[in-house]
Amino acid sequence: MSSSSANKKPESDRVYVAKARKCLMCSSEFMSSWPGERVCKSCKETAAWKDSSLAA
Repeated sequence: MSSSSANKKPESDRVYVAKARKCLMCSSEFMSSWPGERVCKSCKETAAWKDSSLAA
C-alpha cells in the first residue's frame, strides 16, 4: 500500500437517498442530497449565507 492511499479519508458505506426537506432559512421544500443538507441552494446564494460574520 502506498503512503498516499494509507492516508486517504475513508469513504462511507452508506448510500444516501435524496429526500424532500424544509430549508432551515426559508422553510421552502427542496430535494436534499444527504441528511446534513438542510439549506436550499437558493438560500446558499444569498449574502446572509455567504457572510460569515452573521453566524453566531
